[in-house]
Amino acid sequence: MGLLAALLGAFFAASKDLVSKRLASRLDGTASTFSSYAFAIPYYVVALAILCLLGREKLTFTLTFLTVAFLRSFVDTLAEGMKMYAFALGDISLVATFFSLSPLLLLIAMPLITGDPLSVPGVIAVVLITGGSLLLVYRPSSKSWVAQKKGIFLALGACVFFTLNSCFDRLAVKEGEPFFTGFSMTMLSALFVMPLVMFRRDRWQAMHGEQPGLWIRGLLEISFMVSKLYASQYLTPTDVVVVLRLSLLWSIIGGRVFFKEEDFGRRLAAGICIVGGVLLIAWLQVRTP
Repeated sequence: MGLLAALLGAFFAASKDLVSKRLASRLDGTASTFSSYAFAIPYYVVALAILCLLGREKLTFTLTFLTVAFLRSFVDTLAEGMKMYAFALGDISLVATFFSLSPLLLLIAMPLITGDPLSVPGVIAVVLITGGSLLLVYRPSSKSWVAQKKGIFLALGACVFFTLNSCFDRLAVKEGEPFFTGFSMTMLSALFVMPLVMFRRDRWQAMHGEQPGLWIRGLLEISFMVSKLYASQYLTPTDVVVVLRLSLLWSIIGGRVFFKEEDFGRRLAAGICIVGGVLLIAWLQVRTP
C-alpha cells in the first residue's frame, strides 16, 4: 500500500507542478506559495469533518507532533517559495530535475534525523535516480542553461529543504494520522507566508483572477500531501522520494506538450534511469515480508 500511495503521489506532484508552472507567469512566487497552501485548506476541512464523523481520523496534539509539524511547515515554506520562483525562471523539466538530488541528500540526513537504516538496493536506486536526472539536463554550454541559472540555483536550494521535510514527514506520521498531519502542516505554512501577502493588494488581485487554477492546484496539493504522508507510514523517506521522482517523467512530457520546452528526446531517454530506480525500490518492497 505504501508503494501504491507513493506512485499516486508522483502523479499528483507532477500535475501540481504543471499547474504551478502555468501560474508562474501570472503570480509572483510569494503569492503562488501562499495560494498553494490556502486553497488546499478548505478541502482538508471537508475531508477531516467527514472522516471524524465516520470515526476514521484521530486528532493529535502531542508536543512531539506539534514540534515536528512546526519544523516541517517552516522548511516546506522555504522549499515551496524557492520552487515557485524557480518555475518562473526556468523550464519545469529543468527545475524539477534538480529536485531529484533530494534522494542523494537523504542518504546523509535520513539516518541522522529519522533513524531509518539504509539498504544496498536503496542506495543503488538513489544513484540511478540522481545520475539519470542530471543526465537529463547537463548541458552547461547551451544558451538555455546559461539563461536559467537563477532557476537552477533556486531549485538546488529548494532541494535541500525538501530533503528535510521528507524526514519530518516520516516523524510526523509516527505520531498523527495522514489527513490531520497534512492539514496541520498546510495551515502552519499558510500562516508563515500570510504576512507577506496580506498587505499587498496586487497579490490579492492576482490570486482573485486565477481562482479556477488555484482551486485545481489546491485539490492536487491535498491529494499529493496525503498520498506522500500515507506512503511515509510504510516506506523510508529515501524510498518515498525515489518513487516520487517518477513525477519527473510527467513533468518532461508536460513541459514539452504545454510549454514547448527543448531537449525533449534527450531528457525523456535519460529518464529510463529514474524508472530503473523506482523498479528497484518496488522489487525491494515486494521481497520484504
